[in-house]
Amino acid sequence: MSGHTAAAPAVSRRTYTVTAQIVVTGDTDLRDPFIRVAVFRALVDQLTGAPLVVNTPYGAATAEVGLVTAMS
Repeated sequence: MSGHTAAAPAVSRRTYTVTAQIVVTGDTDLRDPFIRVAVFRALVDQLTGAPLVVNTPYGAATAEVGLVTAMS
């Protein structure tokens, strides 16, 4: 008699693009383009850390945040 083993579910490898609006407030003069670049660069450095693992009722998902377009 052969034993029945359940196969592990296949991992989904789809890519989605998410657009977000980020509002930055600060004590500095954000009208200065050099200061805006410095603040934006610091923000980007915070976003490109380790992949984000999100647990949902339907299973876990991993998100990697990458900069696609920057506008000021």
